[in-house]
Amino acid sequence: MYDVPFVPSPEVVVRRMLQLADVRENEVVYDLGCGDGRVLIIAAKEFGARAIGIEIRRDLYEQCLKRIRDLGLEGRVTVLHGNFFEFDLSDADVVTLYLLTSVNEKLRPKLERELRPGTRVVSHDFEVPGWKPIVVEDLYEEWRSHKLFLYKIPGEEIPIPTDFPEEKYYSLSDMEKRVLSYVDGRTPLEEIADRLGLTLRSVREIVRGLIRKGLVKEIKMVKQKAS
Repeated sequence: MYDVPFVPSPEVVVRRMLQLADVRENEVVYDLGCGDGRVLIIAAKEFGARAIGIEIRRDLYEQCLKRIRDLGLEGRVTVLHGNFFEFDLSDADVVTLYLLTSVNEKLRPKLERELRPGTRVVSHDFEVPGWKPIVVEDLYEEWRSHKLFLYKIPGEEIPIPTDFPEEKYYSLSDMEKRVLSYVDGRTPLEEIADRLGLTLRSVREIVRGLIRKGLVKEIKMVKQKAS
């Protein structure tokens, strides 16, 4: 028995979910209960994302795998077989859901625990109880209406500066220097990304590189309870 029946989202709804979440190139999109893979395919083909789907039903998992292979998307799409409660979701930039309100409620503590601040969660038709959406949108498609809920994981990731020899600075790329210029122990990664017109993921990766080079001390995680 499965908690959620397989009812595929129309492609126009999928596309709008990804637009609403502002999916950008090379971001990582997780689809929980990916069914036939349509969210993964559209995220990869139209948005340039890297997509990861998790599907518990063997028949749907195999169907999804076949579609991905037929489209030549193996390099951008990964499909995992199993229960999404048992997989680590911490690498996600965006999580898409078309489950049930009761399942979303059970899933909420896992999302709050694993997802980093700034991660977007977009749910088709069913709210996440206990969370306040930042956007609620009605979408009309052929014979029925759909409701989309967009959430963002609250909190901040703040890079902490450190002292370093001046000669290390001159070996950096221009973008590393620009990112480093905002590292003051107060400015969060998301704000740096907005100022530089970059994705949060790309800024996070640059800062991690600066940590390895000894030019940034750490990234301090300041989590807030979702409301």
